[in-house]
Amino acid sequence: MANTPYDDVFRTLLNDCSFLVLPMLNEVFGEHYTGKEEITFFPNEHFINQQEGTEEKRITDTFFAVSGVKKKKYHWECESKADKSILARFFEYDAQIALDSSSMEESNKVAEHIAAKYSKVKGRVKKIMTGQILEYEAKIIKNQGRAEGKAEGIKSVIIHMYSKGFTLSQIAMATDKDESEIRLIVENE
Repeated sequence: MANTPYDDVFRTLLNDCSFLVLPMLNEVFGEHYTGKEEITFFPNEHFINQQEGTEEKRITDTFFAVSGVKKKKYHWECESKADKSILARFFEYDAQIALDSSSMEESNKVAEHIAAKYSKVKGRVKKIMTGQILEYEAKIIKNQGRAEGKAEGIKSVIIHMYSKGFTLSQIAMATDKDESEIRLIVENE
């Protein structure tokens, strides 16, 4: 089964808007999450063991855990069309997820250990194992704005500290900037 744009958008929404997952769990499943719990997304690619010893690849829409007072795992499917096989697929996926759970952490450790010296291989393995997160214009603009805002904030702090009599070396220690960068900022003000 190949990924579809619909699945990629669903996965991207879960990743980029994960702060909405806990309120949704509270509403839909009657949970009582406070918003401070940690969400961990797991690989969505599974290999279903067949009776004849072969394996078939299946991709779930999302599989994650919420760590709070106790750890709970969730498997969500988001269908774009009516599908009469969804219940059978849930059983099939969840049975395999249960089988995978006992060795999932060890299999990831082995893959990371083997690929530790090869960053390109490690990156490709992670990409295959976790699904694709999409980049989109609003997300890029938001991240650029955050970076620019942070840079302007640091610049303001440097100028303020300098005006209060702090030395360049004191400002460098406080801001983790080189004295030469600080000198340029101060001289251009």
